[in-house]
Amino acid sequence: MNIAVCEDTLSDRDALCAYIQSYCGEHSYNAKINAYGTGEALLDAFSAGAFNLIFLDIFMPGMNGVETAKEIRETDRDCMLVFVTTSADFAMDGFLVQASGYVVKPISREKMAGAMHACRFEFEKNSRTIEIPQGGGCVSVSIADLLYTEVYGKESVFHMKQGKIKSRLPLETVETRLGGSPFLRCHRSYIVNMNYVDDMRDEDFLMRNGDVVPIRVNGRKQVRMAMAGFIARSPMEVK
Repeated sequence: MNIAVCEDTLSDRDALCAYIQSYCGEHSYNAKINAYGTGEALLDAFSAGAFNLIFLDIFMPGMNGVETAKEIRETDRDCMLVFVTTSADFAMDGFLVQASGYVVKPISREKMAGAMHACRFEFEKNSRTIEIPQGGGCVSVSIADLLYTEVYGKESVFHMKQGKIKSRLPLETVETRLGGSPFLRCHRSYIVNMNYVDDMRDEDFLMRNGDVVPIRVNGRKQVRMAMAGFIARSPMEVK
């Protein structure tokens, strides 16, 4: 897991890194921590997928934390953002950039433990994998990278962020192994990751990569209700 800390005050930056390292050690998370003193320095090192979690000071010289977060969200909508601030008055800015929370100064071990614990579900969810039989062996893939799965002929096709994987694994078995939300069986031939649905239309889903996935005719209302419920439970998600 790659974590970035962006804080202009050296003492606070060192404290953040120390508390994060301590928490990760206590909970057996293998973490690499990268520290930056300005938003510009973070953005110079940033690329989509480079970090799983970023702690951002809001008040920094030059580009502030909110401005930096907006730049990050231009290319990466998946990494978690936690603001570090003297005040939580920036809640609307946090909503707009899908912030996972705030750490209000002065920084303490207890506050950092709370912030890290709030992100723990995301850590564990994103670390889950599924074994896909292929040829004489198996391919292990992160389910966080799976956009949707479809049956094509006698094969299940896994549409990943970085391409496609084909397998003889039945779709019913795939559905069981995925374990429910955020995955939704929307059609007898399709399972979608609701995190990657950009638009729910009358007869189909528009996926983030531009693909169109149909919604079954029988049970369409239930599928749409399941999607609406998922969106309601994820108020910080910004598409």
